[in-house]
Amino acid sequence: MTKSRIIAEVISLVLSPLVILIPVPFFLVYKKTNDLSLALSWTSLSLAFILLFFVLILLGIRFKIFSDWNVSKREQRPALFLSGVFLSLIYLGSLVVFSAPFVLILGIVAIISGLVVLGIVNIFTKASGHLAVLSAFLTFLVLIEGPLLLASFILVPVLAWSRMETKNHTLLQTVLGTIVGVLTTAIIYVIFKIAYV
Repeated sequence: MTKSRIIAEVISLVLSPLVILIPVPFFLVYKKTNDLSLALSWTSLSLAFILLFFVLILLGIRFKIFSDWNVSKREQRPALFLSGVFLSLIYLGSLVVFSAPFVLILGIVAIISGLVVLGIVNIFTKASGHLAVLSAFLTFLVLIEGPLLLASFILVPVLAWSRMETKNHTLLQTVLGTIVGVLTTAIIYVIFKIAYV
């Protein structure tokens, strides 16, 4: 394996959806409540669902539902997206039942919407889930923290390069994933902003 391929694999792992989603609940809850114990408790619940999704992927590989960790084959992706939506809906139900902070509910609605849109896009072509999740997260940060965080979007071309270098995606697929992440998050944010102002 070449040095650039190793670097690309590391970048793909560090900026993978499951890794990116781990700090999101803590960030959202702590920013809104300024309560460390509350942020940690909601993060623990979120982490349980993230780990469950990770286990589902591993089981999918074990039982030959998925070919690999990246679910590289487009025809296998509907099962991945359906699993993600199903778990996300259970998670959303838990947030509602236990009266989670609204910002956390907004975040999971954006994730569910993104999964549905990715599922639809993947009927026609394979869009990058890595780029969709990263760009959604960065868009959300910019929307709630302000334009100073636009510089964080430098991570998008870095991750796109890594996904192309590892031969998981083409340039078009990384661009599609980025567009899905940005647009879905922005639309959900605007809808909730209008509905709750």
